[in-house]
Amino acid sequence: MKRLMFLFLGLFLLAPIYIDAQEQAIGLRFGGGSHVGTEISFQTPYNNDRLEVNLGFKSSSNWNFWNLTGIYQWVMPIDEGFYWYLGLGPSLGNSSYDGRDDSKKDGIYLAAALNAGIEYNFADIPLQLSIDTRPELVLMDVDSRGWFGLALSARYKF
Repeated sequence: MKRLMFLFLGLFLLAPIYIDAQEQAIGLRFGGGSHVGTEISFQTPYNNDRLEVNLGFKSSSNWNFWNLTGIYQWVMPIDEGFYWYLGLGPSLGNSSYDGRDDSKKDGIYLAAALNAGIEYNFADIPLQLSIDTRPELVLMDVDSRGWFGLALSARYKF
């Protein structure tokens, strides 16, 4: 399992080398309502739209999580610097439970992630701020749940 996680992390970090990007962005996505509270977020253009990959880890007293989500986003302008977007893609993750409750399940989960949000790209500095939601429709689960919540993202554009 750790090898699979490192493979995804390697692909995530090497993606900018193989993609002819005009304006990519990397940063953090906070919140979102999933198991993972903070994620590393990477965006790269694809035709007139973009691809976004998010990788997050989280630990609590009884749970350990990681989550990898890839989303194709359709990006539409609102006004100068403002955009809104809709997206769809897979979400893969793992949860490990170390507590005393035997009814809790852990292991790999797979979900279809939907995404909708609004963003602002600053003209004078290479910063992008966005707020979005990413509900997940669980396809294969370890503990049946679907996640929904708002997230705030800050990304450096290069």
